[in-house]
Amino acid sequence: MEIPRNANKRSILLKIFVVALIAAIVVLSTSMFYRNKYNKLLAISAAMDVVETNYYFYDEKTDLTTLALRGIAANIGDNYSQYYTEEEYKQLLASNSGNYIGVGISVIDRGDGSYYINAVFDNTPASEAGIMVDDRIITINGVSYEGLSMSDFLDYFSHDDGAVNIIAVERGGEVIEYTLTMREVYSPYVEHKMLDNGIGYILIKGFQGKCVSEVDAAIEELNSKGMTKLVLDLRDNLGGSLYDVNDIAGKFLPKGSLITTVKSRTDSEQAYLTETEGISVPIALLVNNYSASASELLAGALHDHGAARLFGQVTYGKGIVQTYYHLGNGLGYFKLTSDAYYTPNGVCIQGTGIEPDVEVALSDEWVNTAISLIPQDEDAQLIAAIDYLKNLG
Repeated sequence: MEIPRNANKRSILLKIFVVALIAAIVVLSTSMFYRNKYNKLLAISAAMDVVETNYYFYDEKTDLTTLALRGIAANIGDNYSQYYTEEEYKQLLASNSGNYIGVGISVIDRGDGSYYINAVFDNTPASEAGIMVDDRIITINGVSYEGLSMSDFLDYFSHDDGAVNIIAVERGGEVIEYTLTMREVYSPYVEHKMLDNGIGYILIKGFQGKCVSEVDAAIEELNSKGMTKLVLDLRDNLGGSLYDVNDIAGKFLPKGSLITTVKSRTDSEQAYLTETEGISVPIALLVNNYSASASELLAGALHDHGAARLFGQVTYGKGIVQTYYHLGNGLGYFKLTSDAYYTPNGVCIQGTGIEPDVEVALSDEWVNTAISLIPQDEDAQLIAAIDYLKNLG
């Protein structure tokens, strides 16, 4: 069958017309898109011009672009959204790393009006000088603690990098004076110790810094001391890195266990599985109303897999994930709620939290005290967890 030449010509012309029409529609749509975007930006630019021209107290040092970006973050209805300049983001990363300028000590008020060294961190000016746990602080740079609150007293430290501070402590009736130079030090996120009856204890303060290797070291040392049961303490742990909690979950669950499923607004899903074989010991896991986000993720995973029994109070209820988006061109970062996470049993705990198997409250005396500073014999939640493990035989 032959096709008439004219028909072929008309077909070609029709195709050319269709292609041209599609191209025109694309150009028009793109033009309208960018016009709408431009009009939105024009409103912001106009507002900035009004402020710069007419605001009586306007200071030329004021960065109106930064203020505009902060305004967007503060008003989109996301309680966790935030804008960071490039410098603020660097500072955030530094703070999450566990590094800070200091001498490497933790101080406690034991209620007798005196202040004591509660912890001395390794590889710090304090540890190198020989300061010890239970040293009672007498003076800081010649100023006595008497009549001062702890915060006011500690303010007599000069906190600048390279600053020299003189601290006098009392130990065994002897006053010892130390000269310490401030520098960058690391504050661990994990504490551990061996309790009675083969019970190990690990406190995870946050899923940041070197927490994964710190948990590894804690498990190794506790195993070497004969650990057969474990108290895992996530109280006051506000969360941190999804990847860190994923790695730490692998220390306590069989390889290939589902930890969480993360879902985005586009309904895409990503399942996170443990990649290592964890220890197999009975676990009593402590939570409270300040156990949030990543700590709830770990608690939910261990509980759903039957690897831990939960003690304490209902957790905070943050089952959503935030992501940092770089705006490019030195404009900083936006933190936005981007996903929700689900426990292995398919539950999103946003706004509800996780209920413990055994609900136990602290006495009013210790409610606002840092977990590591509560005496063991006064810690009702820890006592309940230990009793449970003891009764397992």
